Amino acid sequence: MSTQLMTQDAAASTLVAYAFGGGMGASEGKSVMYSLISETPSVFAWWAALEDSDGPPIPVDRYLIEIDRRSREVSPPKQVQIPETELAEAILAATGQRLASSARFTDGLLSISYKVTVQDDPDVAYVVQLRHFGQVTSMDSLICWISMNIDPRILPVPPVYPIPGEGQRQEALGNGRQITRFIPGEMAFPIYPTLPPDQRLILVRKVALAFQACWQIPMPEPHVIGELIADEGEVGGFRIGPDRHRDLGGPFSSVREYLRAYLRYSFVTLEKQNGIDEYKEWFQTRIKGFIDQHLDDIPLVVEDIPIVAMHTDMGLHNIIISSETPTEIRAIIDWEFVASAPYASLHSMIENLFREQAPNQFGPEFDRADELRDAFWDSIPDWKRCNQSTATKEYLEWFRFGEFMKPEAPMDDNMSEEEKRAFWAENIRVVEGMLNKYESIWSGGRCMPVFRHLATECQAI
Repeated sequence: MSTQLMTQDAAASTLVAYAFGGGMGASEGKSVMYSLISETPSVFAWWAALEDSDGPPIPVDRYLIEIDRRSREVSPPKQVQIPETELAEAILAATGQRLASSARFTDGLLSISYKVTVQDDPDVAYVVQLRHFGQVTSMDSLICWISMNIDPRILPVPPVYPIPGEGQRQEALGNGRQITRFIPGEMAFPIYPTLPPDQRLILVRKVALAFQACWQIPMPEPHVIGELIADEGEVGGFRIGPDRHRDLGGPFSSVREYLRAYLRYSFVTLEKQNGIDEYKEWFQTRIKGFIDQHLDDIPLVVEDIPIVAMHTDMGLHNIIISSETPTEIRAIIDWEFVASAPYASLHSMIENLFREQAPNQFGPEFDRADELRDAFWDSIPDWKRCNQSTATKEYLEWFRFGEFMKPEAPMDDNMSEEEKRAFWAENIRVVEGMLNKYESIWSGGRCMPVFRHLATECQAI
């Protein structure tokens, strides 16, 4: 038996092998979805599921699986669920109503969900979610603040019903339960690409105003970068904690320090990525040299970019639109990832509003994409002006270098090199452009890029 403790990467590989080996049921034609729940000196605990690679988004059984770090043994899977008796107790405690029925509902990546009805009001339904990542009491407090302070026509959120004592329960068990009102409608993600161009224009303007409403949430001074936390029982009592989304550390009082941490993280994810051997041969050594030698050369001007509150996963998959009027936003959901960060960190998420969905995460532009892009930014003109600032342009150059450093693995293992280059075209363009630009600057010896510090270009809005 090895005396060394198992690493998280090794445990993840063991988990995937276990799942594909039939440990969680038949795996043919399925993919393994997993998320680390907890880590102790002796055990890694995971939630894992097998999902149809090309099937519809339906609820799937998720399992708790523990891996002993010393023996490497995998525990038998235990299904993750909320028993009906527990659902009934939670609904009664949070809403004062009695459970009538419950059924599994559409899951998030880091949660399982139930749709429940109550005996007291047949016209009302709730969604109960079991979450292991988001701090449920913080999410509830933030959503309550939004519902009381922001026009629901601009930033609609589902009503929340906090469960008494849930903060202590989550701290003890590692997962928390959240109850929200069920909002009828459709997820925008599959509908948006099918809308006529004029309707897409209407919807994208509304989405822009929702982004702006988030960015205008009052933040504690001084503005720092990290996870935005709304303290339980103190509606509007916000504070900033370390970044848990990517485990970067912090909070960061400097934008440059945040970018350095993000770029180091991005390089680690590149090293771990499978299925991109050719790309690694082309770029990994050069990128490592860049990371090792030149992160101190991030220009000072990036410190001027506005740091704002943001829902970091506010894509079309978390926007509910009306089934009858698809240009009407009914609710923005899943406030699990909320941050205080430079507003331009959402550039790619916003850019996806103007592009078709694609496996490489950078699909071709829609017809009239420039019109969509203009409609978005013209709806929030202060931020459009901010896009033109030196601070934003420099920040985006470095941030997108991190975003596109690791490409997606091709779905087809038989792709030719030419086809892979086409699949990774945007990754190559961004990474090669950054490396070539700064390698040419440094080719005659270390040379700091010279940038004018324009503190007045983009004031905090």
